[in-house]
Amino acid sequence: MSAGRLRFVAARLVQVLPVLTALLLIVVLLQQLMPGDPARVMAGPRATVEQVAQVRRDLGLDQPIFLQFWAYLTNLVEGDLGRSNRTGIPISAIIGDRAGATLWLLAGGLVVSTALAAPAALLLALRPRSVAARICARSLTILVNCPPFWIGLMLASVLALRTGWLPVGGFGETFGERLRSMVLPSLTIGLAAMPLLARSGAGSLRQVLAADHVTTARSLGITGRPLVRRHLLRNAMPPAVTLLAVQAAALLFGAVVVEQTFGLPGLGAELVSAAGQRDFPVVQALTLIFGCGIILINLLADLAVALLDPRTTWR
Repeated sequence: MSAGRLRFVAARLVQVLPVLTALLLIVVLLQQLMPGDPARVMAGPRATVEQVAQVRRDLGLDQPIFLQFWAYLTNLVEGDLGRSNRTGIPISAIIGDRAGATLWLLAGGLVVSTALAAPAALLLALRPRSVAARICARSLTILVNCPPFWIGLMLASVLALRTGWLPVGGFGETFGERLRSMVLPSLTIGLAAMPLLARSGAGSLRQVLAADHVTTARSLGITGRPLVRRHLLRNAMPPAVTLLAVQAAALLFGAVVVEQTFGLPGLGAELVSAAGQRDFPVVQALTLIFGCGIILINLLADLAVALLDPRTTWR
């Protein structure tokens, strides 16, 4: 890697630091913002005032915010995310047990949404007046107005309950069982994300079609697959990568709904459960995980766009 590219990557990493600092501050403030007293929850409903005060001192909640922030950051660097108020299990172990289902869901959702959105975008951009394009556009309009949980319920009703082909919920134990159990959740989250990806992709392709170099290529007789492969897709890739990153970040939040719908033991379901039971340390840790995931996705997309776009200046 050249020195210019190294400086570019270093500059992007430096830009991430203020965002990461703000995220950590929000995570620390969650205990103050969430309803209920964390010390009271941990001490129990029958605890005395003195016992609650002792728990508050043990948690450091009686300290100023900047000292709480520093203590949380220090523990984080040491790999200590704390323990669950409900079970006493280390939060790192909870994340390790549940991250697999969420990663499977996100990967499956990205594959489904990309595989369906790419041909739809090409159809809408290259043949906008065809019957197939009109049907596709109307289908996208209907699909974009359907909430993910409704899509999941319909898919479960048609592909699982009536036919028995696929499991309705659960995660399975073996690789084959997990693969089958992720079909419906992946279809659900992928179909929910696909309309925006297809429409935005079609818009990017239309802009490329109107560019001078494409007009010149057409005048030289370049049409069909050579035109699409050499001139359209190549120049439409940078905005497509940016949009895909936005969709991947949105899938993190969609995973919360889909995991609840299909009973998947993922991070989203754990976040909902922890928030409902006032398990503040788990809520803090999972908020940090989701936030860092979004930051990482945007950073990788930024670097990928810089590599794909020949107009990038490596300074």
